[in-house]
Formats: sequence, C-alpha cells, structure tokens
Amino acid sequence: MRLASGIMRLPDFRRRGIKVGLGLDGGTNDTSDFHALMKTAIGLQRARSKDAGVFPQVHDVLRMATLGGAEAIGVADRVGSLTPGKRADVVVMNPAALNFAPRFDWLSQIVFNGQPENVQAVFVDGRPLKLDGRLVDVDTDRVVREAEAAATRLRNAA
Repeated sequence: MRLASGIMRLPDFRRRGIKVGLGLDGGTNDTSDFHALMKTAIGLQRARSKDAGVFPQVHDVLRMATLGGAEAIGVADRVGSLTPGKRADVVVMNPAALNFAPRFDWLSQIVFNGQPENVQAVFVDGRPLKLDGRLVDVDTDRVVREAEAAATRLRNAA
C-alpha cells in the first residue's frame, strides 16, 4: 500500500498452488506490527472482492504468518511450527488484555485484535528475547540512536 504497488491477488496464488507467507521488511516509518499485517492481508482481499469468504480467512493468514512464511523461504524444516526437532520460536500473548474481550474466537482475536503490546514474551530458538513485555539485553535508547545515525549517514550520502 505504501508503494502503491496494487493488491496482491492471493486467491489467484492459492488456486495456482503458489506458496505464500507474510513478512515484514521494516522501514523507517512502518510499525513492524505483525498483527496489523495480518489484518491488512485479510482486509485488502475482502475489500477487493467484497466477499468476506475470500481467501485468506483468519486461519489462513495466521498460517501464512507462521509456517507459510517458513515454507515460502525454504526453512519449514527448521522453523514455522512447534514441532519436535525444530527451533523453539514462540510468541506468548496476554489473553487477559482488554482488547481481547470478549474472548470467544481465539484465532480471530489474535489476528483482528492483537497488538504489539499484547506480546509478553518472545523466544527464538529457545532463547528469550522479550520477557514480561520488555526486550532482553537490548538498550533501546542505543538502538534508536544508532538507527538515526545510520539514517543520517544514508541521507547525507545520497
């Protein structure tokens, strides 16, 4: 949407058997909010077709955000699902948060109501990267300073 590249025709991809995954490449003005990405993936297709039953549905987009992404880049043998022998990559969300109420359809709640603030813990390959809603061993002030310095260098070099 940001680049005005049009809307990907996900239902056509599905009919042709093309593997589809969701991912973020970041950006200086994007939130890198995976929940917003999942909502957008569904919303754009529904707006394009005006059919709430169009692909992807909630379970499809959650799969695209996990195993589908791993399949699309050829690493599904190592990541993308909680399977013995794979890396233990886990996101733990707080289901007691107000934005999840009322809690009756967990998949829809995660996709449509989830926000980054709901993520309480993140484990990658079994190592904690976020605990109790805070990044582990990351000086966020330093990260911001370094990112701004790098952006300034890039702008000045252009």
